[in-house]
Amino acid sequence: MSGVLEPEEIEALMSGNAEEGESAQSASGKFDFAHHDYAVQRLIPALSLIQSQFASAVRDQLRGLVPVVDAVRTDRITVMKFEELMGVLEAPCSISVVRGMPLNSGLIIAFESDLVFQLVDLYFGGTGSSQVESREQLSTAESDLMEMLHLQLLPDISESWKGVMSDKPELALLCSDPRLLDGFNEADSLVATRFEISIGEFSGGFWSIVPWSAIDAVRDSLGENKQNRGVDNAQWQQDMVNGLEQAPVDVVAVLAELRLNLKQVANWKAGDFIPLASVGEANLKIGDTPFFSAHLGSRDGNLALQIDRLLYENG
Repeated sequence: MSGVLEPEEIEALMSGNAEEGESAQSASGKFDFAHHDYAVQRLIPALSLIQSQFASAVRDQLRGLVPVVDAVRTDRITVMKFEELMGVLEAPCSISVVRGMPLNSGLIIAFESDLVFQLVDLYFGGTGSSQVESREQLSTAESDLMEMLHLQLLPDISESWKGVMSDKPELALLCSDPRLLDGFNEADSLVATRFEISIGEFSGGFWSIVPWSAIDAVRDSLGENKQNRGVDNAQWQQDMVNGLEQAPVDVVAVLAELRLNLKQVANWKAGDFIPLASVGEANLKIGDTPFFSAHLGSRDGNLALQIDRLLYENG
């Protein structure tokens, strides 16, 4: 019936404040179920399971380095803009960007500065201390220990996010200042989970942060109802295109091909010369498919290829 709110719309309007309700409505007056805050609330049970498993894994890894770690628990799951994250993480902290999430997105793991100082001091036999002097970079010892921890967490990230990660997780970046993070815009929406680590009377935090675009791409597998997602999601489609455009591609230039018998190849040794015909045209391949024809030359003192024509047309 026209003008009658559906039960999900009533739930959304009652659970949020008026300002959120206005911003989440579309021009037609219907509640926008793709609105980040509300959508994340629907995914909280699934995200909580993922982060609870990850918290247990982090606790075990930390106890291998610092046995006096008492507990690791999920503090909160929230949505924030990347510019907000810049204000939350103060340098020097320990940040890694892990590749493997959908749409070629990076998952951020960040340990707050006080926690870094505490862990390093305890690891090297201290009693635990906070850094008093203000500085912008971690020491070599601090950086080395935290890099080891970030690497040890990769299998745990893979296990916690299994079914979501599109590739095996790899460490793409390590830094101590959020301003050095590449590939993020200030307006990007992030699903940020803060964990609290207890060590005696001390408590410090670390973060697991995933771009909303990566979560949005797998909402169905995380338990989101398909009927609330909508088939024609223009923003999701654009995120998919952007992710594909950033995907790495190996391009191979085939300058020459030879046909020799096995005996000739078997007799090759270091220092032998292999005669080639004059290299004119070269094919650029992606995988096993030739895509472009080019010719070899030079530019600014470097070898270069100039593309002459397209060899592959889809369809």
